Amino acid sequence: MVLTTGGTIASGQTDSGRHRSGALKGESLLSQVALPERLTVQVEVKSVLQKSSNAITLDDLMMLRAQCQALSESPEVMGIVITHGTDTLEETAFFLDITLSDKVPVVITGSQRAPHEPGTDAFRNIADAIKLAASPQAQGLGALVLFNQTIFAARQVRKVNTFQLAGFAAPETGPLGYIDGTRILLATTPVRPNPISATLEKTLPRVDILPAYLGASNDLIETVINHGSHGLIIDALGRGHVPPDWRSPIARVVSQGIPVVIVSSCHVGPIEAVYEFEGSLCDLVSAGAIPLQDISARKARLALSVLLASSPNGSIEVSLKTLTSADAATHNA
Repeated sequence: MVLTTGGTIASGQTDSGRHRSGALKGESLLSQVALPERLTVQVEVKSVLQKSSNAITLDDLMMLRAQCQALSESPEVMGIVITHGTDTLEETAFFLDITLSDKVPVVITGSQRAPHEPGTDAFRNIADAIKLAASPQAQGLGALVLFNQTIFAARQVRKVNTFQLAGFAAPETGPLGYIDGTRILLATTPVRPNPISATLEKTLPRVDILPAYLGASNDLIETVINHGSHGLIIDALGRGHVPPDWRSPIARVVSQGIPVVIVSSCHVGPIEAVYEFEGSLCDLVSAGAIPLQDISARKARLALSVLLASSPNGSIEVSLKTLTSADAATHNA
């Protein structure tokens, strides 16, 4: 089953020569995809959204999850492919990874070049994603991202290039494998924590991200909370550091029962309390902030929102670290 949501991969051309993301419906896309004759599966398509991915909302994620859950209950569905704009593709993939069971493979793909552009990667990526989703090798791996013949785990994948065909990578762990024609090689498999099994609320609560940077004002913290945020992700410097005057407002936010999570803005390397100065990770942990290893701010935000929505037993800190455990890396297959 192919669910289309829009994005560059479904773009049409405007009179100005620019792209209109999401202009094409799923049937139009699939009619141009060439699948190998030996792939004896029936492919059905459904257009669920026609958006550029910067317009995808939390409600859209919940809708996609519901669609995937319903399809996974059908004995006729052996795999699900979702086409998506690349800007927020990694977030949708991660959300589905932590909230869906492993009953059927879910593969997310997109394209860097629109279908009408020379050398488009749209149809190749769709065909490869279908082949992967239909393969027994994809069973039990959680949500996967297929891009430029390369297979990634949802947890590690990040968009790393704005225009070249190799638009995605897993900077810390590398890809899981590749697809070459009809051959699928999985050199590693993801070690994943159990997804959220509790029923989520209809609406995910708002969680915001604040980047730390040289001279960043600390009034941003309380401003975000005063505007209705239920949680805060600090995209910190290096090993988990922020400007020195951020500690006090972080402590005040934590005292209100609002979780504050610290991650690193670096693509590679864990945060660690190896320094002791004002604004260091050690300082922030003493103020009640939660350190989170080896995950991007955008994914940490979704994990925290999911946990707040599912009302887990036990502390948010324990549940958050379990859901996004640093052990959920990869091992040799």
